[in-house]
Amino acid sequence: MEFKELEENRQRPNIEKVSIDYMLNIIKNYKLKKVLEIGCFNGYSALKFSTVARQVKTIEIDKKAIEIARENIKKYNIENIEILEGDAREVLNDIKEKFDLIFIDAMKRQYKEYLELSLKLIDKGFIYADNTISHKENMGDFFEYLENSKLNWKELGIGRGLVEIKIE
Repeated sequence: MEFKELEENRQRPNIEKVSIDYMLNIIKNYKLKKVLEIGCFNGYSALKFSTVARQVKTIEIDKKAIEIARENIKKYNIENIEILEGDAREVLNDIKEKFDLIFIDAMKRQYKEYLELSLKLIDKGFIYADNTISHKENMGDFFEYLENSKLNWKELGIGRGLVEIKIE
């Protein structure tokens, strides 16, 4: 399913096509079922994930973004997306289920905290963080944390930069 209208009529950039396509291929190739997205904005990436994953949950704090995302989900008649409202740090603490893929695309300076909270929500799969080249200066100690961790990670030079963390 294509979401060309969302790709063409956006107020601020969605994820780059090459980056979302990369993750969609990972979901298909590894037969991943459950996706958690941190940072929903207009719902574009959640909609894309919904085409290949059984369940998509997306976290958003901004009321206007939630309203727009809900409209887009309804417009495209998608039923496997759930929007979790609130500060991602609080919502992540409350989640009890596990996911196969977690996608971080929210407040850049909080990436390290999102990652730490996400690690308890995944036993095997992938965690991705977007904008790691374009917004590197805004990410605080995210990269320092990665470099000092035992995580299996790499930065892909696609889109605006995409960090891939493989959890085994």
